[in-house]
This record gives sequence, structure tokens and C-alpha cells, in this order.
Amino acid sequence: MSFKGVNINKRKGGLGRRNASEDNIFILAACMPLTGTTLTVYEAKKLLQASDAEALGVNAAFDANESVLVYNEIFEFFTYCPDGVLHLIPCAEDLAPSALVALDAFKTAVRSVPDAKVIGVMNTVTEVIAIDDEVEPVQAFVDALKAEFRYIDAVILEGKGEAAAITPIANYPDLRAKNAPNVSVSIAQDPAIASMDAAYTKYASIGSVLGMLAVRQVNENLGSVDILNKPDAFKGREDFPLTIDGTSIWEASQLSDGNPFETLSDADQKSLTDSGYIYAGSFNGYGGVFFNNAPTCVEKADDFAYIENNRVWNKASRLIRTTLIPKVRGIVKKNPTTGFIKSSTISDWNSRLNKALETMITDNEISGFDFYINPSQVLAEDSPLKVKGQLVVDGIVFEFDVDLGLTDKL
Repeated sequence: MSFKGVNINKRKGGLGRRNASEDNIFILAACMPLTGTTLTVYEAKKLLQASDAEALGVNAAFDANESVLVYNEIFEFFTYCPDGVLHLIPCAEDLAPSALVALDAFKTAVRSVPDAKVIGVMNTVTEVIAIDDEVEPVQAFVDALKAEFRYIDAVILEGKGEAAAITPIANYPDLRAKNAPNVSVSIAQDPAIASMDAAYTKYASIGSVLGMLAVRQVNENLGSVDILNKPDAFKGREDFPLTIDGTSIWEASQLSDGNPFETLSDADQKSLTDSGYIYAGSFNGYGGVFFNNAPTCVEKADDFAYIENNRVWNKASRLIRTTLIPKVRGIVKKNPTTGFIKSSTISDWNSRLNKALETMITDNEISGFDFYINPSQVLAEDSPLKVKGQLVVDGIVFEFDVDLGLTDKL
């Protein structure tokens, strides 16, 4: 026997620390020329700030010389989400979104960024009048990745404006009539950017949409006036608008066809939102520009009719998958009397699932959850263990309706 006496083992985890969130890792797929850059088509480049793009030859001069807005969209992403990570995938020019996602080279590029949650697609050839024919092929691309257990929260497509404004607004294609719950279309335009070059007059913002999504928690709506965790430069404010004080960024807003927001009636605004479009506007009497909502291209009755629904479900799915994989092909003890799965085994599985999902409760991303595992299941190679789970998602307040009157006493 030795004289160790007392041996002290160092335990970890008591401080509750966790790694940084990966919810803000996004992809920008840009159909663009490569002149003057060090980029390779369909090769993803990781950007931690806008200056990383400049080092690759993508800067304001590149945008001006090539009449594209690639640097602008990168700059706007990091303006709203300084802590985000953006992977730039340069793509061939003159492609429709459906053609892009069908390319094996693009699929390989997306697979090379396994942690990316949202994809923005910009500068494709499709105008908004025909964008409704593109969303379901893009959804098929998302579904194919899901079959590989790669969960993409959203793909944001640029809905370029037509040469002539679509009138009346009711003539915009109805995206809510489609079956593409992971696809959204932006028709939001910053007039200051659109006026810089004739080539920009019909652009729709993608970088601002991505940045405003990345800075939000997964359960927050893209159109929320305030957010839970503001970047340091914005702390102390009671809101988080697209408008940046002291600059011309989003001082006003219009649709991608050049139709100013101020010309849209309440019925027009509701029609665009009901038809599933992301656009930008302002509240009368309140400063700043904000996005309207976070609709996806599926009917409003669908559980995944808004981007935040997909982000919450996908995050929970990733956590559950990571939690249960270590138990795959593991031993399952049985109750010797009933032959059912032993209660202690089920308790262990439940405990692991609860611990994983409790992080979403702690981070204020869901209101609650529940799991149930039936102990009487017969397990075999072709009979997976069934787990039933439910997430209680947070509600979103879209409007307030206040009854206010006058009185001579209370």
C-alpha cells in the first residue's frame, strides 16, 4: 500500500459553460464573375468579417467594376451580425435558382460547410414574377440534404424586380400556394443601393436578410422590432432597425421593382405578407426600417409557415441526433419478468434527451418540451426504437389592438 491518502479528481462542467452558438453560420451563394479575385467557382470561402472578402478581391471596387452587389451583401451581413460566420460560395452566372441547386458542384460546396444553417442565393436570373416556379425545386434540394441528416433551416432567394412594376400588388405570385416550407423570397430593396448603378435597380436584399436572421435567436421573428441579444454597438436601444444612424443604409425602403413602401396601402402590405414575401417597411410615426415578417413558401396553416419554426425544429433535431448517436447499437437491458425495456434504461435515455433540450430552455428558445418512450417496444435491426417528442414553441405577437377611451375619473 502506498501513502497517497487522499486523491483529488478534477471535475468539469460545474460552471455551466458552453461553446459559442453555431446558429449564425450561414452561406451566401453568389452568381458572380471572378475577375480580379482569388476565388474559385463552387469553392466555399469562410469569412469572419467583411475585410476577409476584401482580401479575396471582393470589395467595393469589385462591385462597381462588375456591376454586382456581392461585397455590399457581405458588408450588410456583418453590419447586423458582427459575430456571424459567412461562407461565400461563388457560382456561375446566368443561372436560375432551380438550375443552381441541381448542380453537383454546388451540392458539394454546400456539403463542405457542414455547420451552415441558412443559405442565401443572390444574383440569379429569375425575376419575381416567375420565382414561384423556383421554390419547390429548391425545397427538393433541402429535402435531399435532410435525407442525409443535414438540416438547412432556410434558403432565401432573391426576388428580382421586373422591368415594370407588378400592378396591382395582388398580381404578385402567391408563394403561400406552394409546398416549400424551407424556402423564402426577399423582395426588400434599399433605395440608396438601388440608385448607385443601373444594374442594381431591380435587386432584392439578401445580405441584410441573412444578417438580421443570424443575429437573432432561432425562435425570433425576422420582423421583430427589437431582438434579445444586440451587438455591442446597438446595446442601450429599445429596437434594432435596418436603419444605421449616420449613414444612408436603409433610410427608406421599396420593393425590388422600385415601388416605394410609402405607396403601398394597408391592403397592399397585407397582400404581400399573405402571399409569402419578405419586404421592408416602416411604422407610421416611428423611426427606422424593419422587415415585415419571416414567411416561408407554404400555406399559413402549416406548422412551418415561418422561418423561426424551422430554425427551432432543426436545432432541436440536431441536439437529439447528437445525443442519441452514442447509444446506437448499444445494449438495451430488459425487465426479466415482462421482457420490456428496463425502466432504468428508459430513464437514462430520457435524462440525456432532457439535458440536451434544457439548453434551449436556458437560452430562451422554447417554452417547454416532452419525451415519451414506450417500454413495450420490440427492438430489432429493422425495428428502430420509437421516441415521441414535443416542443412548446414561443408565440409571436404581430400586432397590438388597444381599446383606449377618455373619462373624467378612474
